[in-house]
Parts: sequence; structure tokens; C-alpha cells
Amino acid sequence: MNHARELPEARGFFRGYLPAKVARLFDWTSLRLESESFFKDDLAREFADLLFSVRLVGDTLQRRIRLLFEHKSRPVASTPRQLHRYISRQLEATPPDRPLPCILTVVLLQSGRWRRSPSLSSEYELPEAAGKILAPYVLDFRMLMVELSELDEADLRGTEAGRLGLALLKTIGEGQPLRWLRFRGVLRELCSHLPPDALRRELRRAIYYVTSAIGPEKEPEVRRALSSATAEFEPVKETAMTLLEHLEKRGEKRGKKLGEKIGEKRGEREGRLGTLLRLLSAAFPDLTQADAASVRELTDAALDELTDALAQRRPWREIRNLWRGKHPNSSRPDRENAAGRRSWRGR
Repeated sequence: MNHARELPEARGFFRGYLPAKVARLFDWTSLRLESESFFKDDLAREFADLLFSVRLVGDTLQRRIRLLFEHKSRPVASTPRQLHRYISRQLEATPPDRPLPCILTVVLLQSGRWRRSPSLSSEYELPEAAGKILAPYVLDFRMLMVELSELDEADLRGTEAGRLGLALLKTIGEGQPLRWLRFRGVLRELCSHLPPDALRRELRRAIYYVTSAIGPEKEPEVRRALSSATAEFEPVKETAMTLLEHLEKRGEKRGKKLGEKIGEKRGEREGRLGTLLRLLSAAFPDLTQADAASVRELTDAALDELTDALAQRRPWREIRNLWRGKHPNSSRPDRENAAGRRSWRGR
């Protein structure tokens, strides 16, 4: 990802959705991406966990305020606790002789409504009256929630590319991935303000996202929707249709290569099974057609184990138990007599 190219979209998003008095505090030309993989160990990285930083307007000390962006496809009640862990990790990483960083949290909710308090303090087990009294003395922070389900097209803010991204997230979150083509204002700005190369790039990302969200089997539906684009958005139609043709050809090539690889792998397995069964038949006269069928159903790892046992010249009962364990419903009685410890032929 070209982070320098993505910063205008992030800048437009934050300026559009942070409270105006907060947004005015920051010098947005100083925005930078600090990290997209700072959550390690037991903290699983989500789809779009990003940490940005920005300077205060006119700050001679050039302090940086951190903006923690979290994407959620749906409401998750544990989000405040999750963000608290992320913040704690940042605070712990700060040297003792340095001031602690100021961290604001911004959550983009793709679908659904956040029907709980956006504050960490709401998670405490306190009655309301006591909570108000103790509020100045307990750890707390408030998440800024951006709920796409509550936003109309006119409420989507940011750059042309950023508004397109929000439209895609919104319509896919609503289960209507092709509805973004009805956002005429977003498309009009996209076609009017972006140069051809940038337009192709953003549409490429949009089509990739849509086709991955609905699955390749519904690609004809995408093609029909794009074909119905009006002349007003002809660049969208032409670029997207060209990209779909490219994806279709690439899919055919990948399918062909995948089929060839699967065929090769099946051929290798059949050859390996044939050799192994011939060795088993030569070594043990008790090998039956049912036994051979059981061997054919073994996984590759189990075949490796069986091959090793055969190379070690283990007794018949031990060899046979390797595949009997894979088929516990087998009704064929085990031979516990001398035949159960039958010697190898020619031994």
C-alpha cells in the first residue's frame, strides 16, 4: 500500500467526522500513519486497525496527538475493552522519562447501531449515582462512533475516493453491495474531479472489493449492474467493464492452473498408493480388498506413518491398526492369534 497516497483519504475522514472544535486543533498537513501492525502477541489485529498522529496548530514543541482508528463490521460489545488494551500497550511502551501520549479513539461501524454508551466507564459495575461521583477518579475514555447505517449519501464526508470507500462499506454492510452505483453524487464527484489514472485505480479497488464481498459466482450480476450505468458515468462503466473482463480471464487462467495442479497431485497420490499397496500385499497375505479400500481413504500424513511402519518391518497387527483407527466402525474382527502377529513374507 502506498501510505503517502492514502493519507488524503484519512485526512478527509478525520476532518469530516471529528467534532469541529476538535478538528480545528490539528495541523492536518502533519498527519502521518504511525503503524498498522503495532498490536502484537495476544492482541489480534483487526481488518483496519490503524494508528495515526497529528500535530497541534502552532505548537512550537511539535507534540503529536495519536488517532487510533478501528473498523468494526458490526457492533461488538467488548470494543471499549479492546481499545483500552490497545491504549495500554501504547502507554506501557512509553519510556518513564517521557510524557504519555494523548490518544483519541475513532470507531467506524460498518453496519448496525451502537446502542451502548461509547465510554469505557459504562463497563464498570457501579450504580448510576455512584458512577457520577466517582467519574473524576476512575480511568475513562470516550470513543467517537461513526455509524454508516445512520448516514445518507450527503453525510458521507472526505475526499472523492474516501466517499467512495465509505459508500462501498455502507452498502456492503447493508447487504446491498451494488447499491453504491446509485450514489450519484459520489460518482459525479469521482468522474469530475479525479484524473483518469486515479479514477481507474479507485474503481479497480471498488470492483475488487465488491466481487470479493459477493463472490465470483455473482459476477454476471455485477456486470449487468455496470452495463446499466448512464452516459453520465460512462468512465465508471468503461473502466469497470474492462476490469471485469481482466478478472474473468485471470480467473480462467487460475482455474486452469489449479486444475492442472490438482490433477498432478492426484496422479502422485495414486502412484504412491499403488506402490504402497503392492508392498503391503507382498508382505502380508491377510491384506484384503476391504483393507486396501481403507488404506486409500487415509490422509497423506497417515500414509506417511504407514510407509514408515512398513519400512521398519512392524508386525501385521500394528500395521493394520494404523488404518483401523481411521475407521472405527469397521466390523471385521481382529485376529488376536498367531495370525495377528504374522511374519513378513520372505523374512
